[in-house]
Amino acid sequence: MFRLSIALFAFVGLSLLLVGCVYLSLSQFMPYHAEALQLDWSSLDANFQGLILGFLKGLGSGAFVAGTAVLWMAGKSLRESPRPFVVLMPFVATSYSSLLCFATYTVYANTPGNPPLLLNFLLVVASVLASVALAVSRRDVAGK
Repeated sequence: MFRLSIALFAFVGLSLLLVGCVYLSLSQFMPYHAEALQLDWSSLDANFQGLILGFLKGLGSGAFVAGTAVLWMAGKSLRESPRPFVVLMPFVATSYSSLLCFATYTVYANTPGNPPLLLNFLLVVASVLASVALAVSRRDVAGK
């Protein structure tokens, strides 16, 4: 059960890291952002372009840092005792993926855009499953 939890956390961490890399490398918004605003990138004023890129890079930075942290904690947990990360790893993975899903849902619910809501929801599910598997595996260790 422990290895399953670490594999799921590694999946979540890698996913967040990749999302972060994508958003940090953007030079304009993504197609679903254009759908949400019903505007092309080139039709935006340079000030709005700068503001939107700042928001997107902020989101990317958070995803990159959260993903890196989860991957690092998962790796350390395999090589050493996972005890220092039993609370922090589930908290970082679940909280960031949940907030990302909430932000994506906000775009989905309030605009004509079609953001990747299902992918974000699956990331939340993987985070929760990883957290439950880690808790069960630690309970088994404590019971021995």
